[in-house]
Amino acid sequence: MDVRVVYIDEIFAVNTVINYFLLLASAKICALPALRLRCLLGAAFGGGYAVLAALVPGGFLSSPLPKLVFGLVMLPLAFGRARRFLRLAFVFFAVSAGAAGAVMAAGMLGGGRVLGRINFFTLAAAFGVFWLASTLVFRRAARDGGSLRTLTLAVGSREITLRAMTDTGNSLSDPITGAHAAILSARDCLPLFPEKTRAAVTEAAGMRSPEALIALNALETGVSFRLLPYSAVGVEAGALPAFRPTRVAVDGRERRDIIVALSPNDVSDNITYSALL
Repeated sequence: MDVRVVYIDEIFAVNTVINYFLLLASAKICALPALRLRCLLGAAFGGGYAVLAALVPGGFLSSPLPKLVFGLVMLPLAFGRARRFLRLAFVFFAVSAGAAGAVMAAGMLGGGRVLGRINFFTLAAAFGVFWLASTLVFRRAARDGGSLRTLTLAVGSREITLRAMTDTGNSLSDPITGAHAAILSARDCLPLFPEKTRAAVTEAAGMRSPEALIALNALETGVSFRLLPYSAVGVEAGALPAFRPTRVAVDGRERRDIIVALSPNDVSDNITYSALL
């Protein structure tokens, strides 16, 4: 009789690592800011579920319904109240299915057992192919549309990374300093601010008035706000609240000539990018 010993700590560690990269991949596809500690929390929850599934007899927790439920709980732990949650959930499960298929394919090509003890070389090869494929997909998206860049913003110790599209029609800039403005949804910027101020930041960003500017600067957000005048189709004259992060990087290169303007609405209706440069 073939007896296989499975160690609980190994199940937890391997599944936590896998879940962590699946969450990061989902955030990348959905252009969501990924807070790595929160993603690690969600991944650890998934690792705990894998341990329970191995310990509970009968295999009920390994059936599709519990997997669906525990997977849906992982997402709020990793991303909080993410907008378009259903889209995020669909992408996460699609990425998980794709990664599982890649692992099975790599195992069969390597002559190893598809079902059995997890081989770390198999996992590394599978995720390498998976990331290469996703990179090629997004490069093609960049060619088909505007140029996609990786935008990193930091306020103090808080940092977010998301994708931005270079929009030649975006001429918004600070009339005083001449700094270019990156336009983001106020909701995408919330992780940069203390949790107690986030609701007020969202509300004030929607007002777009001198009163909103006073309200924003009364908050302890770590930055000072100003109003940037703008014009657009259907808008003769408007203003967006803007601030200068303590750090801005585009494709890993530090930039000192960029400020951030907060839009009350999403700047994109698709999953390719979430900011305009």
